[in-house]
Amino acid sequence: MKWLIQLIVVSVLMAMLTWFAGWWMVPVIGAAYGAWAARARLTLVTATLSAVLGWGALLAYDASAGPLGRLLQVLGTLFRLPGVALVVLTLAYAGLLAVSAAALARSLRRLVSP
Repeated sequence: MKWLIQLIVVSVLMAMLTWFAGWWMVPVIGAAYGAWAARARLTLVTATLSAVLGWGALLAYDASAGPLGRLLQVLGTLFRLPGVALVVLTLAYAGLLAVSAAALARSLRRLVSP
């Protein structure tokens, strides 16, 4: 239950701070969470899923507010990829940003305070 609450809180933070401050907040939040939960068992999984869920929520909101399908079709033609692949790559990018920052911060925290 504690893990689920952390996942929800960090996901909401990812979405809100990305909305207000931009994509670079994903590694900042990931690093902060990685340092804070350095001893937890699922720190990296939580950081990754939080970024994917947060950005997924933002993409869902954008899809409801505008012609995201048309945009994916045009970009898919430009990159020669299906539109779904662009969504998957976007979510994977967020997850990789968060997990890399969380892993670095977790390792540094474990070095500093054993």
